[in-house]
Amino acid sequence: MRRFRPIGRTFMMCAVALTLLVATAGAATAQQARVETQRVEATPRIEVLRLNGSVSAPRTSQLSSAEAGLVSTLHVDLGARVRQGERLLTLDSREAELERQRTQANVDQARAERDDAQRRLNEANQLAAQRNIAASEQRQRQTALAAAEATLAAQQAELDLWALRITRHEITAPFDALITRRDIQLGEWVSPGDTLMTLVDVDALTIDFSVPFSAYAQMDSATLEVRQEGDDQWYAVQPQAQVPQDTTSRQFLLRAKPDEALSLLPGMAVEGRLRIEGESGPSVPRDALIRRPDGSVSVWLARQQDDEWRAVEQRVDIGSGFEGNVAVHEGVEVGDRVIVVGNERLEQDQVLTLSDDEE
Repeated sequence: MRRFRPIGRTFMMCAVALTLLVATAGAATAQQARVETQRVEATPRIEVLRLNGSVSAPRTSQLSSAEAGLVSTLHVDLGARVRQGERLLTLDSREAELERQRTQANVDQARAERDDAQRRLNEANQLAAQRNIAASEQRQRQTALAAAEATLAAQQAELDLWALRITRHEITAPFDALITRRDIQLGEWVSPGDTLMTLVDVDALTIDFSVPFSAYAQMDSATLEVRQEGDDQWYAVQPQAQVPQDTTSRQFLLRAKPDEALSLLPGMAVEGRLRIEGESGPSVPRDALIRRPDGSVSVWLARQQDDEWRAVEQRVDIGSGFEGNVAVHEGVEVGDRVIVVGNERLEQDQVLTLSDDEE
């Protein structure tokens, strides 16, 4: 009689065989992985500081008058652009003009008295040559001439003073500027020291940043870029001044001249990035880094063993990053081949196929 093998037993044996086949195939796959590597190169250690700055106008003037008086004429309005030397406002100078005329009359009188004293001395000198005048009389006339000349000089100085005061009744622009504020109106009385107008030179703006003292000694090798709010374009600018501020803030003022392509106004906020270049050292692409749950960072290296490339995990101590590369202080050396593609599920000593292998 023919015997039949139980179906359940046969099915179990097939399942075991299939499982072994899949496991064998998986092991074969895990033994070899296709990756892409990149040589570790020595690049400058670059640190980038993000800065927040503002636009300022170093040439800002709050105009005032050196003379008191009534505002008789306003030549400009708020928001006007003015040139250097352009008239801005005029004070009533009629009283000062009358004083100048009175002083001019005093000058004319003093000059006439000086001329008369000079004539009398000339006559005394002629008589003295003929011995027809006393020496004391001659000296008296010399003294009178000196006094007349001193009086004339004093009156001339008084006249010059009033001429100067008259010119001060007219306020002019000290430089090319924009009128950003006007504090007086026609017919108002102003006193010396009162703020009349505010002028801002909008063509000589600067961008000011507060930078930590730690970067002060490295500014010689630093470059600065800025961009406006809402703009993705970065513009290189030239630092002009580095001024230490209050030591309690532990910061210094970095002042830069904006690029001509920037359209700025005083008070605008500007974003900056200060690129500080240090010594050269190994760096790896950011894609090569593997961050572990314990906070450690490692990379996979491709190393040749027995004519085969194998994966080797290496913990690294990383520094700052710039443009996709990260500085490595410890863990790799220049010339190592670090895996940048295909490093997600590697195992230690796994056999590798290098897609970028040129050998």
